[in-house]
Amino acid sequence: MEGTEGAQKIIRELQAQMELLEQKAAAAAKKCADYEDQIRTMSLVSNASPNPVRSNSTEPIGAISPDGRPSTAHGRTQSRFSFLTGRLTSPVNSTNAPPLPAPASKSSADPDLLYELERERALRAKAEDRVRTVDSEIEELSVTLFSQANEMVAEERRARAKLEERIELLEKKDKDKMGRLDRLEKAVSRLDRVKALLNKGESEVVANANPTSPPR
Repeated sequence: MEGTEGAQKIIRELQAQMELLEQKAAAAAKKCADYEDQIRTMSLVSNASPNPVRSNSTEPIGAISPDGRPSTAHGRTQSRFSFLTGRLTSPVNSTNAPPLPAPASKSSADPDLLYELERERALRAKAEDRVRTVDSEIEELSVTLFSQANEMVAEERRARAKLEERIELLEKKDKDKMGRLDRLEKAVSRLDRVKALLNKGESEVVANANPTSPPR
């Protein structure tokens, strides 16, 4: 019985460890999913192309001569090029132009996320292996426990059968003793009757041998 209680205690402890490992595996799976979502989001951001900047260089800008009349084609072309050059080299325009969105620094963020992801996956795999090991140990322990229980039941049955056989033998011996005692009591009773008869016969013989004398 002590071995059975110890085995049951071990089973309960292994079941508690298995539940704890299952909780850890679930937490690791959740973290893995979160890291995968973060990596997917960063990949989408890094792969997205920036919005094209519209150029105003194609807008026709006509140069006006000092007398208020439009200049010739050469003057318009020269004025247009000078305007473009001024726009490209103007510090005000370069300062006020909206900066292009910088691509996400995938090289600096991904290694940490990948490391954590691999770490969580390794922990999850380790937890799953531990769960399988605990399940196997519980199964083996259950088989051993049932085998021991069956052996204990069989041993108890054998001991009970042996005890019943011993009781039956003792009862038979008791009956034999009672029979012998009954026969002995009957023999003693016959001896008592024989003694009583003998005593009575002796008394009669003595009485006959010594008759009483007549009175004077």
